[in-house]
Order: sequence, then structure tokens, then C-alpha cells
Amino acid sequence: MKIHIERGATYRVQAYDALSVAVARGEAVQTLTAPALLQPDVAPAEWAIAQATAQAPPPLAAFEALLEHAPELVLYGSGARLRFPGAQVMHLFHARGIGFETMDTFAACRTYNVLSMEGRRVLAALLIGPAVGG
Repeated sequence: MKIHIERGATYRVQAYDALSVAVARGEAVQTLTAPALLQPDVAPAEWAIAQATAQAPPPLAAFEALLEHAPELVLYGSGARLRFPGAQVMHLFHARGIGFETMDTFAACRTYNVLSMEGRRVLAALLIGPAVGG
């Protein structure tokens, strides 16, 4: 007899390190080694941001593309260090009533798990990999 309610994320961050993020769906695990987008009920996808490096955030157009996912909240994981993307990016989301938070990728992974388990429409845009790690 089932006595608990299952809700929230289908895709969860299982583990992370400086070069990768492991995302689990049931028993299946996918290891991400490049910038990626995570959503609770959608398979992880590549975040096409060729210009992002450890020194420079992705361009505004990369953040504008996130709007098509209709998130309630965007978590921007800026790599191993906290790096804010700039006022234009924050305004892009706030003007549309979409929450936007910047944190290092490790904190974004942890926060994504909590919010997605609450059933929130969270989108994690994560910088992952050697080019953006340091």
C-alpha cells in the first residue's frame, strides 16, 4: 500500500564535481560535461552558449532563449565561482515576473533539487565543464 505522495522532479541532480553534473531519472544516470539546461520533467538539454568562459558570462541572447521554456524561476549556475550575468539579464526575467537567481553551479544544483521536489517550474541553466569551471 502506497502511503506517500510522489510529486516533483523526474530529473534530479545525483552528483556534481568541477567538471560534470550527474542527472538521474529513476535508475538511469546521464553525466553532463558541457553547459546544460535542467527542468524537472524534461530531459537535460545542451545550453548552446559558445561564448561563455570562466571569465565571461553567456551573452544576453543565451538567456533570452530560456524564456521559451516558460519557467517560474531560473537558477543560473555560473560555474565554480559566483559571477553575475549583468543587469540586462536580471531585468529580462524580472520584467516578465520570472524569478532569477545567480549562484555557483554547485549551489544551483542543490537548489534545483529542492525546488523541483516542491513541484516548482524551475529551470537550471548551468555552466559545466573545464572551460567554465575555474
